[in-house]
Amino acid sequence: METHISQALGHSEALQEAETILRSCVHCGFCTATCPTYQLLGNELDGPRGRIYLIKEMLENGQASDRTRTHLDRCLLCRSCETTCPSGVQYARLLHTGRHLAHELAPLPLRERGLRRLLRATLPYPGRMAPALGLARLIRPLLPRTLQRKIPPASPVTRPLQDNPSTQTRKVILFQGCVQSVAAGSINAAAVRMLNRLGIQTLAAAGESCCGAVNHHLDDIDTARSLAQNNLDRWLTLIDGGAEALPWSSPPAPARWRSVNTPSCSLPVANTMQKPSGCRNTALKSVTISPGRTWKNCGFALMHRP
Repeated sequence: METHISQALGHSEALQEAETILRSCVHCGFCTATCPTYQLLGNELDGPRGRIYLIKEMLENGQASDRTRTHLDRCLLCRSCETTCPSGVQYARLLHTGRHLAHELAPLPLRERGLRRLLRATLPYPGRMAPALGLARLIRPLLPRTLQRKIPPASPVTRPLQDNPSTQTRKVILFQGCVQSVAAGSINAAAVRMLNRLGIQTLAAAGESCCGAVNHHLDDIDTARSLAQNNLDRWLTLIDGGAEALPWSSPPAPARWRSVNTPSCSLPVANTMQKPSGCRNTALKSVTISPGRTWKNCGFALMHRP
């Protein structure tokens, strides 16, 4: 896809990378088959190919509209499109540049900027979200039904099995810095019980923070990198102590860590597990596991709901 970036935008490295990525796209449309927003909305501009065209238009004209910003913001950054692209287009990196530029050229209204600031100040911090969720559950019957459905119910109190180092010869780091720990705390407890059945000891990194996905999606890149660096510093200590992998029980985190660039690390990550390598600066490598096989190995029978 031939692209000529407007001289009014300058000549930054991000723009040069965006131009290279755009030129690799052959607009075949295979990406739309795996895009959830395109499948749901049926709008070409809400699929990867349409968003690429919007970014190309913005880069060439040096202008953006509310429509451009809206369609770019709707992307979930699940990166499913990248798995079907025959040209290897680095869509996620292109979208990051496009979103940032769209927000500069077409700033959000004051109300939306305030809402995003509130989200950045609460969602990444479980200690702040816990009392907020508790209050929301108390007043839930008084709220409109549309809001009631968005408030997660309190998770049942379940105690994970106690680690028994004498029978557990392998160690993993279970990520617990996500807001999921207060919104659906039983998930990590179930993960610990499952790993214990497999003879795997779970370690918790003290001082873990959010993976940074919320800040990253809301164009607060500096804070996202700071949160990522904080987690890396804490995980590396446990990796040096023998931890073999980092399993995730929260869906956004693996997508966030597939391509994290911090001052000391460029970290490739897959969907399920990451394994340490010999190099400290790229401490984790990708390992894929089958959840269904894992549950069966733990003695559970899987039932498919109609």
